[in-house]
Amino acid sequence: MAATRRSPIAPAVWSRHHRTAPAARFALVVAGCSVLAGCSVVATPDSPTVPGTPQATAGPVGYVVCPDSVTPVELRSHLAEAPIPLPVDGTPPLGDYAVAVSPDGRSAFVVTQSTPPGQSARNVLIPIDLTTRHAGSPIVLPGNGTSGAVVVMHDGRTVLAASGTTVVPVDIATRAVGQPLDLGAGRTVSGMALSPTSDILYVLVPDGVVPVDTATATAGVPIVTGLTVSSVSSPHGLVVSPDGATLWVAGQGPPDFGGRVVPVSTATGTVGTTTSFDAFGITDPAALAVTPDGSQLLVADSANNWIDTVLTADPAQPLPPLRLPTGSGTASASGADHPTDVVTSPEDVGAFVVTGLGTVLPYLPTHRTYGTPIRVCTGATSMAVSVPT
Repeated sequence: MAATRRSPIAPAVWSRHHRTAPAARFALVVAGCSVLAGCSVVATPDSPTVPGTPQATAGPVGYVVCPDSVTPVELRSHLAEAPIPLPVDGTPPLGDYAVAVSPDGRSAFVVTQSTPPGQSARNVLIPIDLTTRHAGSPIVLPGNGTSGAVVVMHDGRTVLAASGTTVVPVDIATRAVGQPLDLGAGRTVSGMALSPTSDILYVLVPDGVVPVDTATATAGVPIVTGLTVSSVSSPHGLVVSPDGATLWVAGQGPPDFGGRVVPVSTATGTVGTTTSFDAFGITDPAALAVTPDGSQLLVADSANNWIDTVLTADPAQPLPPLRLPTGSGTASASGADHPTDVVTSPEDVGAFVVTGLGTVLPYLPTHRTYGTPIRVCTGATSMAVSVPT
């Protein structure tokens, strides 16, 4: 791909190739407490079948993040469990928070903003023990600006959190914060996707996508997609295909700034043929998900409140959109019922759409049908899926 430039971040903080390296080798600037002190998570998670009552489950669980809590949802039974409170002060801007789950399903991490009384807002990372359903104390991140994306590295040892124009590595075991990678002025992070087959992190910014080689701690020259970032904050405005060969990016593009999706070859950085939704009037695709077999892209359009389907074998001919059912929001919530995120599960339980009115809508891509709305926390914006091991 494009030539890379050096970053001051120590490679061992980022790379899964260093999974056996002791924590002392990490070049981190802030020390924290250890796993034994209760700041990290090591136990096997469980998912209640009755809210607030822990029961064992072998199925996938979705974690929906809101301004002050995270709601676990058992994806097979469509049961929402008791929300996990987040220790934050004040209310972060709508959508300025995201959640990721570790590969082993033992912990979750929320990146968000907290504004202590009498102080300015600060970006923080909050670890969550998915066994006890307890959120740990916030880890303050350097930088300022939006904090709407977070990923966990493949080895589960490092979290990468968005903080304005930077990507900040945090060591999970020690809670230590590493040197941020600054992507440059004007390149506020709008979303991040880690390749499932390599150490490349793709970072969505206003002028394209920045590929970051986490094994060598270098950021490549941005890939220009020609798209603008959605006006609806979502960490999933881009997604990598299951085989790692293609990066899909959603946004608005020329000539009329209609809804678009473009494929990018991860091997060459070449942008392929654009999928246009002009025939359907889609103007603001906010989030993307790919089905586990890689055959379909699900596009959440926040302007028209529907899901559109792109067949990856024929991306020039998207299927007609399927509008979200009316009344999918909550009676007590206010605002518009816009979809803000869509995710799929590695197991055969379909897809799930997060709406702006505090619900999650089950969706079956094979039948193109919605299920009964699942009530979650108010202000839901994004979701991460875990399959407990």
